[in-house]
Amino acid sequence: MSDTVDTQPTTVETATEPIGTPSSSPSSSNDPTHALELDCRGMNCPLPILKTKKAIGTIEIGQILHMVATDPGSIPDIAAFSRRTGHEIVQQREGDGEYTFWLRRTK
Repeated sequence: MSDTVDTQPTTVETATEPIGTPSSSPSSSNDPTHALELDCRGMNCPLPILKTKKAIGTIEIGQILHMVATDPGSIPDIAAFSRRTGHEIVQQREGDGEYTFWLRRTK
């Protein structure tokens, strides 16, 4: 029996894996214009926040990330993320089991 512990992750995201979908058009006439769309539907905590953190780092300061999740925990998670990082929640919406956020990168 070996005392060695395998610390390798079971899944690895590659640099070529897309983080989100580039966009410059709002989803509806009342939605903010955004630079990147991130679909986190079907993901459970902590994945929506982890992916949001990664995605917001890929856009320019002042640009907006549009993120959609189905995890109800994303509401308090995004609020806490915004408080910790200083990234602004420009708008958020809830409906049809989806939670939609527009976050402005501030730094």
